[in-house]
Amino acid sequence: MNEVVPFWVYPLAGAAVLIAALVAGVRAYLARRFTRRNEDRINSIAFEMLRNILIPNGNGGQIHVNYLLLTERGLLVLDLFDVPGAVFGGDQMFQWTAIGRKLRFTFANPQAILYDRMAAVKLLAGEVPVEGRLVFTQRGDFPKGKPKYVVRIDQLTSDFPVIDRSRSNVAAAFADVWQNIKGESRPNLYG
Repeated sequence: MNEVVPFWVYPLAGAAVLIAALVAGVRAYLARRFTRRNEDRINSIAFEMLRNILIPNGNGGQIHVNYLLLTERGLLVLDLFDVPGAVFGGDQMFQWTAIGRKLRFTFANPQAILYDRMAAVKLLAGEVPVEGRLVFTQRGDFPKGKPKYVVRIDQLTSDFPVIDRSRSNVAAAFADVWQNIKGESRPNLYG
């Protein structure tokens, strides 16, 4: 029972593979562009940036920090979230909820870990001001209001001005502390 495969099946299969590869390539390109745009916005408010690092937590252990920025106002701890849809959360809520077109899920209130990260940075920063923000991409919205320290990435520059790199005297004022933090930090290979 040898069945003969019609000749048109091979070009059709080749076209399907080519289309699938093209779709995957376009998706990968758009994802990289989305990530790069977010990174550029974050970088625009920082003289320098450390990313995915571990720093001492003050209890003999380490804590992961997603972004630590040297800004005009001091140090800024950032957590970046790409949560699509409407996000409902509050300062006193243990769980926040995101409702998208096809997906509904809950996640732990991220404020607690932000406070822990800020505290760890403050231990290293001494008198240098330390702030923190939970940054959500433009795919997420807070229709019932934003909890404390939450900002959308397109509004980040309203909280923190775009830095003027020619004003290096501001960065120099925090240089010793920044060098100390860089020396205490380690890359988080699993973060």
